[in-house]
Amino acid sequence: EIYGDALDYSLEHYGDYHPYTATLYDNIGTVYYYQGDYAEALKYCQKALAIREKVLGENHPDTATSYNNIGSVYDFQGDYVEALNYHQKSLAIYESVLGENHPDTAISYNNIGLVYNSQGDYAEALKYHQKALAIREKVLGENHPDTATSYNNIGGVYYSQSDYAEALKYYEKALAIEEKVLGENHPDIAALYYNIGFVYYSQGDYAEALKYYEKALAIYGKVLGDNHPDTATTYNNIGMAYLYQGDYSQALEYCIKALAIREKVLGDNHPDIATSYNNIGTAYLYQGYFSPAMEYYNQALLIYKRVLGENHPNTATSYSNIATVCIYQG
Repeated sequence: EIYGDALDYSLEHYGDYHPYTATLYDNIGTVYYYQGDYAEALKYCQKALAIREKVLGENHPDTATSYNNIGSVYDFQGDYVEALNYHQKSLAIYESVLGENHPDTAISYNNIGLVYNSQGDYAEALKYHQKALAIREKVLGENHPDTATSYNNIGGVYYSQSDYAEALKYYEKALAIEEKVLGENHPDIAALYYNIGFVYYSQGDYAEALKYYEKALAIYGKVLGDNHPDTATTYNNIGMAYLYQGDYSQALEYCIKALAIREKVLGDNHPDIATSYNNIGTAYLYQGYFSPAMEYYNQALLIYKRVLGENHPNTATSYSNIATVCIYQG
Protein backbone atom coordinates (compact mmCIF):
# COMPACT_ATOMS: atom_id res chain seq x y z
CA GLU A 1 0.00 0.00 0.00
CA ILE A 2 2.85 2.40 0.87
CA TYR A 3 4.63 1.55 -2.39
CA GLY A 4 1.34 1.99 -4.26
CA ASP A 5 0.88 5.50 -2.86
CA ALA A 6 4.48 6.34 -3.67
CA LEU A 7 4.02 5.01 -7.20
CA ASP A 8 0.95 7.19 -7.76
CA TYR A 9 2.94 10.21 -6.60
CA SER A 10 5.90 9.32 -8.80
CA LEU A 11 3.75 8.80 -11.89
CA GLU A 12 2.02 12.14 -11.31
CA HIS A 13 5.15 14.20 -10.61
CA TYR A 14 7.93 12.39 -12.52
CA GLY A 15 6.08 10.53 -15.26
CA ASP A 16 6.16 6.98 -16.56
CA TYR A 17 9.85 6.94 -17.48
CA HIS A 18 11.81 8.02 -14.44
CA PRO A 19 14.37 5.98 -12.44
CA TYR A 20 12.39 6.52 -9.22
CA THR A 21 9.26 5.12 -10.87
CA ALA A 22 11.31 2.10 -11.96
CA THR A 23 12.55 1.60 -8.40
CA LEU A 24 8.98 1.59 -7.10
CA TYR A 25 7.87 -0.92 -9.73
CA ASP A 26 10.85 -3.05 -8.69
CA ASN A 27 9.92 -2.80 -5.00
CA ILE A 28 6.30 -3.72 -5.68
CA GLY A 29 7.51 -6.68 -7.71
CA THR A 30 9.66 -7.77 -4.77
CA VAL A 31 6.64 -7.68 -2.45
CA TYR A 32 4.68 -9.91 -4.84
CA TYR A 33 7.72 -12.19 -5.09
CA TYR A 34 7.79 -12.76 -1.34
CA GLN A 35 4.03 -13.31 -1.36
CA GLY A 36 4.52 -16.07 -3.91
CA ASP A 37 2.55 -14.22 -6.60
CA TYR A 38 5.17 -14.70 -9.30
CA ALA A 39 3.00 -13.57 -12.21
CA GLU A 40 2.49 -10.15 -10.60
CA ALA A 41 6.13 -10.04 -9.53
CA LEU A 42 7.23 -10.56 -13.13
CA LYS A 43 4.83 -7.92 -14.39
CA TYR A 44 6.22 -5.23 -12.11
CA CYS A 45 9.86 -6.24 -12.46
CA GLN A 46 9.49 -6.14 -16.25
CA LYS A 47 7.96 -2.66 -16.01
CA ALA A 48 10.99 -1.57 -14.01
CA LEU A 49 13.31 -3.15 -16.58
CA ALA A 50 11.59 -1.40 -19.51
CA ILE A 51 12.08 1.99 -17.86
CA ARG A 52 15.69 1.33 -16.91
CA GLU A 53 16.63 0.10 -20.38
CA LYS A 54 15.06 3.21 -21.95
CA VAL A 55 16.30 5.82 -19.45
CA LEU A 56 19.55 4.39 -18.09
CA GLY A 57 20.60 2.15 -20.95
CA GLU A 58 21.29 -1.56 -21.22
CA ASN A 59 24.63 -1.43 -19.40
CA HIS A 60 23.63 0.32 -16.19
CA PRO A 61 23.90 -1.46 -12.80
CA ASP A 62 20.21 -0.78 -12.10
CA THR A 63 19.31 -2.50 -15.36
CA ALA A 64 21.42 -5.43 -14.18
CA THR A 65 19.45 -5.42 -10.92
CA SER A 66 16.23 -5.75 -12.90
CA TYR A 67 17.65 -8.69 -14.88
CA ASN A 68 18.71 -10.26 -11.58
CA ASN A 69 15.27 -9.86 -10.00
CA ILE A 70 13.47 -11.27 -13.03
CA GLY A 71 15.89 -14.20 -13.02
CA SER A 72 15.06 -14.91 -9.38
CA VAL A 73 11.33 -14.96 -10.14
CA TYR A 74 11.85 -17.44 -12.97
CA ASP A 75 14.00 -19.57 -10.65
CA PHE A 76 11.18 -19.86 -8.12
CA GLN A 77 8.74 -20.68 -10.90
CA GLY A 78 10.98 -23.55 -11.92
CA ASP A 79 11.79 -21.98 -15.31
CA TYR A 80 15.52 -22.47 -14.96
CA VAL A 81 16.39 -21.73 -18.59
CA GLU A 82 14.89 -18.24 -18.36
CA ALA A 83 16.34 -17.77 -14.88
CA LEU A 84 19.86 -18.46 -16.17
CA ASN A 85 19.27 -16.24 -19.18
CA TYR A 86 18.45 -13.22 -17.01
CA HIS A 87 21.11 -13.90 -14.37
CA GLN A 88 23.74 -14.21 -17.11
CA LYS A 89 22.61 -10.85 -18.55
CA SER A 90 22.93 -9.34 -15.08
CA LEU A 91 26.38 -10.84 -14.62
CA ALA A 92 27.63 -9.52 -17.97
CA ILE A 93 26.67 -5.96 -17.01
CA TYR A 94 28.14 -6.17 -13.52
CA GLU A 95 31.43 -7.57 -14.83
CA SER A 96 31.60 -4.92 -17.57
CA VAL A 97 30.67 -1.92 -15.44
CA LEU A 98 31.67 -2.80 -11.87
CA GLY A 99 34.44 -5.31 -12.50
CA GLU A 100 34.98 -8.95 -11.61
CA ASN A 101 35.67 -8.29 -7.93
CA HIS A 102 32.59 -6.29 -6.98
CA PRO A 103 30.06 -7.52 -4.40
CA ASP A 104 27.23 -7.19 -6.96
CA THR A 105 29.15 -9.42 -9.35
CA ALA A 106 29.37 -11.93 -6.51
CA ILE A 107 25.58 -11.73 -6.12
CA SER A 108 25.14 -12.74 -9.77
CA TYR A 109 27.58 -15.63 -9.40
CA ASN A 110 25.68 -16.67 -6.27
CA ASN A 111 22.29 -16.58 -7.99
CA ILE A 112 23.55 -18.51 -11.02
CA GLY A 113 24.87 -21.10 -8.58
CA LEU A 114 21.42 -21.36 -6.99
CA VAL A 115 19.80 -22.02 -10.38
CA TYR A 116 22.32 -24.71 -11.29
CA ASN A 117 21.71 -26.33 -7.92
CA SER A 118 17.96 -26.33 -8.62
CA GLN A 119 18.67 -27.96 -11.98
CA GLY A 120 20.76 -30.64 -10.33
CA ASP A 121 23.97 -29.49 -12.06
CA TYR A 122 25.99 -29.56 -8.88
CA ALA A 123 29.41 -29.17 -10.48
CA GLU A 124 28.36 -25.87 -12.08
CA ALA A 125 26.58 -24.80 -8.90
CA LEU A 126 29.74 -25.31 -6.86
CA LYS A 127 31.84 -23.48 -9.46
CA TYR A 128 29.69 -20.36 -9.29
CA HIS A 129 29.26 -20.40 -5.52
CA GLN A 130 33.03 -20.73 -5.11
CA LYS A 131 33.52 -17.76 -7.46
CA ALA A 132 31.12 -15.75 -5.29
CA LEU A 133 32.94 -16.89 -2.15
CA ALA A 134 36.35 -15.91 -3.56
CA ILE A 135 35.14 -12.36 -4.31
CA ARG A 136 33.46 -11.99 -0.93
CA GLU A 137 36.50 -13.22 1.00
CA LYS A 138 38.74 -10.86 -0.99
CA VAL A 139 36.54 -7.75 -0.92
CA LEU A 140 34.41 -8.13 2.21
CA GLY A 141 36.64 -10.31 4.37
CA GLU A 142 36.26 -13.71 5.97
CA ASN A 143 33.92 -12.49 8.70
CA HIS A 144 31.23 -10.83 6.60
CA PRO A 145 27.61 -12.05 6.47
CA ASP A 146 27.78 -12.37 2.66
CA THR A 147 30.81 -14.65 3.03
CA ALA A 148 28.74 -16.73 5.43
CA THR A 149 25.97 -16.82 2.81
CA SER A 150 28.39 -18.34 0.32
CA TYR A 151 29.46 -20.98 2.83
CA ASN A 152 25.78 -21.70 3.47
CA ASN A 153 25.01 -22.05 -0.24
CA ILE A 154 28.00 -24.32 -0.83
CA GLY A 155 26.70 -26.39 2.06
CA GLY A 156 23.38 -26.47 0.27
CA VAL A 157 24.97 -27.91 -2.88
CA TYR A 158 26.65 -30.66 -0.86
CA TYR A 159 23.34 -31.30 0.87
CA SER A 160 21.63 -31.69 -2.51
CA GLN A 161 24.24 -34.34 -3.37
CA SER A 162 23.54 -36.13 -0.05
CA ASP A 163 27.11 -35.38 1.07
CA TYR A 164 25.92 -34.59 4.57
CA ALA A 165 29.37 -34.42 6.17
CA GLU A 166 30.49 -31.67 3.77
CA ALA A 167 27.14 -29.91 4.08
CA LEU A 168 27.50 -29.78 7.87
CA LYS A 169 31.08 -28.54 7.57
CA TYR A 170 30.06 -25.54 5.46
CA TYR A 171 26.91 -24.82 7.45
CA GLU A 172 28.99 -24.77 10.63
CA LYS A 173 31.55 -22.42 9.01
CA ALA A 174 28.70 -20.08 8.13
CA LEU A 175 27.26 -20.38 11.62
CA ALA A 176 30.61 -19.51 13.25
CA ILE A 177 30.84 -16.29 11.19
CA GLU A 178 27.27 -15.24 11.79
CA GLU A 179 27.41 -15.88 15.52
CA LYS A 180 30.50 -13.68 15.63
CA VAL A 181 29.13 -10.77 13.60
CA LEU A 182 25.36 -10.94 14.07
CA GLY A 183 24.91 -12.21 17.61
CA GLU A 184 22.96 -15.20 18.86
CA ASN A 185 19.44 -13.97 18.15
CA HIS A 186 19.58 -13.03 14.48
CA PRO A 187 17.23 -14.59 11.90
CA ASP A 188 20.22 -15.66 9.78
CA ILE A 189 21.50 -17.68 12.76
CA ALA A 190 18.07 -19.31 12.99
CA ALA A 191 18.21 -20.14 9.27
CA LEU A 192 21.49 -21.96 9.78
CA TYR A 193 20.13 -23.88 12.76
CA TYR A 194 17.27 -24.82 10.46
CA ASN A 195 19.65 -25.99 7.70
CA ILE A 196 21.73 -28.02 10.14
CA GLY A 197 18.52 -29.54 11.48
CA PHE A 198 17.50 -30.41 7.95
CA VAL A 199 20.75 -32.33 7.42
CA TYR A 200 20.07 -34.41 10.52
CA TYR A 201 16.45 -34.86 9.40
CA SER A 202 17.62 -36.17 6.03
CA GLN A 203 19.94 -38.61 7.78
CA GLY A 204 17.01 -39.92 9.81
CA ASP A 205 18.31 -38.46 13.08
CA TYR A 206 14.99 -36.86 13.99
CA ALA A 207 15.91 -36.21 17.64
CA GLU A 208 18.94 -34.13 16.59
CA ALA A 209 16.90 -32.45 13.87
CA LEU A 210 14.25 -31.45 16.40
CA LYS A 211 16.93 -29.98 18.66
CA TYR A 212 18.12 -27.61 15.92
CA TYR A 213 14.61 -26.84 14.69
CA GLU A 214 13.63 -25.86 18.23
CA LYS A 215 16.67 -23.54 18.41
CA ALA A 216 15.60 -21.93 15.14
CA LEU A 217 12.00 -21.62 16.33
CA ALA A 218 13.05 -19.92 19.57
CA ILE A 219 14.91 -17.21 17.61
CA TYR A 220 12.21 -16.76 14.99
CA GLY A 221 9.51 -16.49 17.64
CA LYS A 222 11.54 -13.96 19.59
CA VAL A 223 12.80 -11.82 16.71
CA LEU A 224 10.23 -12.21 13.93
CA GLY A 225 7.14 -13.09 15.95
CA ASP A 226 4.67 -15.93 15.86
CA ASN A 227 3.11 -14.91 12.54
CA HIS A 228 6.14 -14.84 10.27
CA PRO A 229 6.68 -17.16 7.27
CA ASP A 230 10.01 -18.40 8.68
CA THR A 231 8.30 -19.30 11.94
CA ALA A 232 5.72 -21.21 9.91
CA THR A 233 8.42 -23.07 7.97
CA THR A 234 10.03 -24.18 11.22
CA TYR A 235 6.70 -25.36 12.63
CA ASN A 236 6.23 -27.28 9.41
CA ASN A 237 9.55 -29.08 9.66
CA ILE A 238 9.11 -29.86 13.34
CA GLY A 239 5.82 -31.43 12.32
CA MET A 240 7.53 -33.54 9.66
CA ALA A 241 10.20 -34.71 12.12
CA TYR A 242 7.43 -35.85 14.48
CA LEU A 243 5.69 -37.54 11.54
CA TYR A 244 8.69 -39.71 10.74
CA GLN A 245 9.11 -40.52 14.41
CA GLY A 246 5.56 -41.89 14.28
CA ASP A 247 4.08 -39.19 16.53
CA TYR A 248 1.18 -38.32 14.24
CA SER A 249 -0.78 -36.14 16.68
CA GLN A 250 2.26 -33.88 17.22
CA ALA A 251 2.94 -33.89 13.50
CA LEU A 252 -0.57 -32.68 12.69
CA GLU A 253 -0.47 -30.07 15.45
CA TYR A 254 2.70 -28.43 14.10
CA CYS A 255 1.75 -28.72 10.43
CA ILE A 256 -1.62 -27.11 11.18
CA LYS A 257 0.15 -24.30 13.07
CA ALA A 258 2.31 -23.72 10.01
CA LEU A 259 -0.74 -23.66 7.74
CA ALA A 260 -2.58 -21.15 9.96
CA ILE A 261 0.34 -18.71 9.82
CA ARG A 262 0.83 -19.12 6.09
CA GLU A 263 -2.85 -18.56 5.30
CA LYS A 264 -2.81 -15.44 7.44
CA VAL A 265 0.43 -13.96 6.13
CA LEU A 266 0.89 -15.28 2.58
CA GLY A 267 -2.64 -15.54 1.24
CA ASP A 268 -4.45 -18.43 -0.38
CA ASN A 269 -2.24 -19.04 -3.40
CA HIS A 270 1.32 -19.23 -2.10
CA PRO A 271 3.39 -22.38 -2.80
CA ASP A 272 4.18 -22.68 0.93
CA ILE A 273 0.47 -23.09 1.64
CA ALA A 274 0.41 -25.91 -0.88
CA THR A 275 3.37 -27.46 0.96
CA SER A 276 1.38 -27.31 4.20
CA TYR A 277 -1.63 -28.94 2.54
CA ASN A 278 0.67 -31.61 1.17
CA ASN A 279 2.26 -32.36 4.54
CA ILE A 280 -1.06 -32.46 6.38
CA GLY A 281 -2.26 -34.85 3.70
CA THR A 282 0.77 -37.05 4.34
CA ALA A 283 0.11 -37.05 8.08
CA TYR A 284 -3.42 -38.29 7.41
CA LEU A 285 -2.17 -40.83 4.88
CA TYR A 286 0.27 -42.33 7.38
CA GLN A 287 -2.61 -42.85 9.78
CA GLY A 288 -4.74 -44.51 7.11
CA TYR A 289 -7.20 -41.61 6.82
CA PHE A 290 -7.41 -41.64 3.03
CA SER A 291 -10.35 -39.26 2.53
CA PRO A 292 -8.80 -36.22 4.29
CA ALA A 293 -5.41 -37.13 2.78
CA MET A 294 -6.91 -36.91 -0.71
CA GLU A 295 -8.66 -33.65 0.15
CA TYR A 296 -5.43 -31.97 1.25
CA TYR A 297 -3.38 -33.38 -1.63
CA ASN A 298 -5.93 -32.03 -4.11
CA GLN A 299 -5.78 -28.57 -2.52
CA ALA A 300 -2.00 -28.65 -2.79
CA LEU A 301 -2.21 -29.65 -6.45
CA LEU A 302 -4.58 -26.81 -7.32
CA ILE A 303 -2.18 -24.22 -5.93
CA TYR A 304 0.93 -25.74 -7.48
CA LYS A 305 -0.73 -25.89 -10.92
CA ARG A 306 -2.01 -22.33 -10.63
CA VAL A 307 1.19 -20.75 -9.30
CA LEU A 308 4.06 -22.94 -10.51
CA GLY A 309 2.53 -24.52 -13.60
CA GLU A 310 1.97 -28.06 -14.83
CA ASN A 311 5.66 -28.83 -15.35
CA HIS A 312 7.07 -27.91 -11.96
CA PRO A 313 8.52 -30.73 -9.78
CA ASN A 314 6.15 -29.85 -6.92
CA THR A 315 3.18 -30.30 -9.22
CA ALA A 316 4.51 -33.69 -10.24
CA THR A 317 4.92 -34.65 -6.58
CA SER A 318 1.28 -33.75 -5.94
CA TYR A 319 0.09 -35.98 -8.77
CA SER A 320 2.25 -38.77 -7.34
CA ASN A 321 0.79 -38.32 -3.85
CA ILE A 322 -2.77 -38.45 -5.18
CA ALA A 323 -1.92 -41.60 -7.09
CA THR A 324 -0.57 -43.15 -3.88
CA VAL A 325 -3.87 -42.52 -2.08
CA CYS A 326 -5.77 -44.06 -5.02
CA ILE A 327 -3.61 -47.19 -4.76
CA TYR A 328 -4.28 -47.50 -1.03
CA GLN A 329 -8.00 -46.97 -1.60
CA GLY A 330 -7.98 -49.69 -4.24
